[in-house]
Amino acid sequence: MSNNVVASFRDVKKYFGATKALDGVDLDICANEVHAIVGSNGAGKSTLMKTLAGEYVPDAGRLTYLGEDITGISPLQIQRKGIQVVHQVLNIVESMTILENILLADPPTQKGLLKWSDGRARVQETLDFLNVQFDLTKPAGLLSISEQQFVILARALINRPKVLVLDEPTSRIGLEETNKLFDVIRKLKATGTTTIYISHRMEEIYQICDKISVFRDGKRIETRMAKEMPKEELVTMMLGKKMDVFFPKEDIQQGDEVLKVTGLTLKDRINQVSFSVRQGEIISIVGAVGAGKTEILNMIYGILRPEEGEIRVDNRSILAGHTPGNAVAHRIALIPEDRALQGMVEKYSVKNNLTAINMDLIAKKTLIETTLEDSLAQDLNDRLSVTPNDINYLIEDLSGGNQQKVVIGKWMAEPYKLYLLDEVTAGVDIGAKSEIYEILGKLAKMGAGVLLATGDIEEAIGLSDRIIILFKGRIVCEVNPLTTSKDEILSYIMGDEKVE
Repeated sequence: MSNNVVASFRDVKKYFGATKALDGVDLDICANEVHAIVGSNGAGKSTLMKTLAGEYVPDAGRLTYLGEDITGISPLQIQRKGIQVVHQVLNIVESMTILENILLADPPTQKGLLKWSDGRARVQETLDFLNVQFDLTKPAGLLSISEQQFVILARALINRPKVLVLDEPTSRIGLEETNKLFDVIRKLKATGTTTIYISHRMEEIYQICDKISVFRDGKRIETRMAKEMPKEELVTMMLGKKMDVFFPKEDIQQGDEVLKVTGLTLKDRINQVSFSVRQGEIISIVGAVGAGKTEILNMIYGILRPEEGEIRVDNRSILAGHTPGNAVAHRIALIPEDRALQGMVEKYSVKNNLTAINMDLIAKKTLIETTLEDSLAQDLNDRLSVTPNDINYLIEDLSGGNQQKVVIGKWMAEPYKLYLLDEVTAGVDIGAKSEIYEILGKLAKMGAGVLLATGDIEEAIGLSDRIIILFKGRIVCEVNPLTTSKDEILSYIMGDEKVE
């Protein structure tokens, strides 16, 4: 083993029933590198990292760290040796303060009793390194998702790890926060920390990573320096096939106005927002984290009530007494930002999730007809190409991309007028993204209006008929994706006004 190798996997195998999650993986992680692990959902990336973290014990093979065999040792022992993993699911304790959440990695004690205040200096030093500031007495549950991401990162860094694993760290943060994270990764590299970076975002991988390892079906397919791996070749290796069309845009005849919002205002968050959506039209709302994208969708759906303004569907005002139930009655569907917390029921099957909002189609006299439920769920499952094609499969055991297809698909049993989608491809692999984009195109072709809130500029350009750009709760401008560059949109997101 090279002296430059920090951690290595040798013939590592991990099975879950008949599924080979890891199938004889050999991989070296070298010192002072940012090493990307990429692949489709279910390729084995997260399983590999959970094995490194000691959360999974391999069924065969061995792991070494700085020349020492660490196969099968506990997660706490792994952390004490200098390996820290920041998982995609944020394990924030909402009722505890920010200070306490960060110190959970190594709680300060005095004579066997917790004494959180003794760790304040260490926490502040870590936050200064991250270039973020918090009121450490504030409950962590009051933070935004992007702020929580940095709290979890601070927890991982407080003991200065030798190896840091980041699993989809930018899926919930915006451009400004992403750039701040990249600055941290570069500083860590300069001070001797190796970063393993798992992401579905191609642009980020090439921006921050030195080396790329591609996984598919539990196997490592290739490892190469990032500068030596063209993007098109990387995508082909990930999918096992060439992708001809990523954004399947169709020429759709647009119909009547299905939604019109006028002067929507929400104190300190949304300021006089007005726009419309037509039948068959896909409109993207783009903006940085905190710009107000989610708030606008939640007002249209009835979760938040605007202080001013009007919402009209099919030219009828729906604001009086507007609730999510009222939105559904007006044939408005919402696919929320956090699919695990808001979009699905984890302990239930794919069938139960697909039919949960369609009781009128599967019940007779308040009793669910099993044959009707099975038939509806199987039809939706087939239309969505959910893998595995088993409606009794627990949704929590599906990959992120397949979970998201189910979350969208439950709204496809009957026609809806308007689909509101909030960061619908966050944490989803490139193959599943393309399939979700195809589903959105089909919804528009069926005559629905589609309103997509996204921080992904390429996604907005590739899918949309129009793009609405938000900055600090107000619309900066509306642009045509065919005539507007990514750099122009980026400048508007950062607050530049459009010059007519």
